Amino acid sequence: MTASARAGVRPQNPRCRLSRVTAAVFAVLLAAGTAEGAAQYARRPPEIEPHVAGTNAITVHVLIAVAAAAAVVTVQARRSRQPASQRGPSPWVAPFSAAAASRLRRTIRLAEGLSWPNLARAAAPVPLVLVLLFTPFRMGMQITGGLDPSQTVNAWGGPTYLGALLAHYLDAIAGFYAAAFLLSRLLPPAAAPDRSASQRTR
Repeated sequence: MTASARAGVRPQNPRCRLSRVTAAVFAVLLAAGTAEGAAQYARRPPEIEPHVAGTNAITVHVLIAVAAAAAVVTVQARRSRQPASQRGPSPWVAPFSAAAASRLRRTIRLAEGLSWPNLARAAAPVPLVLVLLFTPFRMGMQITGGLDPSQTVNAWGGPTYLGALLAHYLDAIAGFYAAAFLLSRLLPPAAAPDRSASQRTR
């Protein structure tokens, strides 16, 4: 038993530690998107576009919301049935973890050697990484750009600002975690030092 365990302090699992770089990048992209949305709002034309029936896709997004809620409940229910020692990091936090950032850096830098399979593995995640980076930027744009009625009157979830915001955020978050899930399957496992550090904290 380690000293921290005897003292009643739960050791920190490196896989659950958030990446400051990832958090900073996402925060900057969110701010940049908010600024871009504000610029679009400032350049808005005085005329408001007329509403076109059937463009808001509200029924589709209600179904997406139900499916997303069912997915979250299913994942959480499965995790609750697992022993605490086998659960691993939360899937909702994992995309922002230091371990995920380390896996991506190792892949891009060809840490496992220069070879055709490793080159393919480094190129394959690029579209998924672009999705992850675009998501906070697009969410920021919706905050300020959506204040223009012409942007929401025929938008998904519109014609109101709140409806369009919820619909776009639902799509963004669902797409973000779908891309993060696929990316986690493409990236190689954590480096040996990361795994050994995880074992030492148990």
